[in-house]
Amino acid sequence: MQNYGDPKYWDKRYKSHEEGMFDWLEDYNSLKSLIRKLVGKHGKTLVLGCGNAEFSEQMYDDGFENIDNCDISSVVIEQMRKRNKMRSKMHYDVMDVRQMTYPDNYYDLAVDKSTIDALLCGERSFYNCLLYTSPSPRDLSTSRMPSSACKKKKKKK
Repeated sequence: MQNYGDPKYWDKRYKSHEEGMFDWLEDYNSLKSLIRKLVGKHGKTLVLGCGNAEFSEQMYDDGFENIDNCDISSVVIEQMRKRNKMRSKMHYDVMDVRQMTYPDNYYDLAVDKSTIDALLCGERSFYNCLLYTSPSPRDLSTSRMPSSACKKKKKKK
């Protein structure tokens, strides 16, 4: 079995498939109506484990411009920065979802389209998933649910 939790695996894969794109599970068009209901176009979105999928690009082109993307692979992040240089409000960061450094309570929506699945295929899978999903000082105050599930952050009264 491939170790999908290992950044070296992903760097090698993205180097060898530089021109290709791959979108796990659902694409943006299949989730568009749900995302529109959950967060307005000015809401802040984080795409966890973005890879080289077109999801964020399609979302951005649909008017959602406040999108941050993170992935454990420095190779794919550099590829995506180059590919999306004309989308100036969209950002890409090399980051391990088990040790995120984004500010608390910053995002209105977090999208995980299979990052948790990749963690489950790596070494220490259950521990890594615990790190990823457990509340901690880096909590985004949004739900991070696998398989394209999304949830909006509750507004403070």
